Amino acid sequence: MRKLIYQGFVLTNPDGLTNTWCLTIGEQRRVGSLFELRRQIHFYQELGVLPPPKPLHRRAGPKH
Repeated sequence: MRKLIYQGFVLTNPDGLTNTWCLTIGEQRRVGSLFELRRQIHFYQELGVLPPPKPLHRRAGPKH
């Protein structure tokens, strides 16, 4: 599975192929190409209907 973070939203690719991605926002799930999902994110942001993206938590690396 691949994950891509785009403007705070996580796009997943369970098949490992790069032509189909999944975007989950709340209860809705969208499947499409990376280009289509990026367009949808921009469109919903312009409408102001997207919830704020979740902050990313970084894992602490090993301490030396």
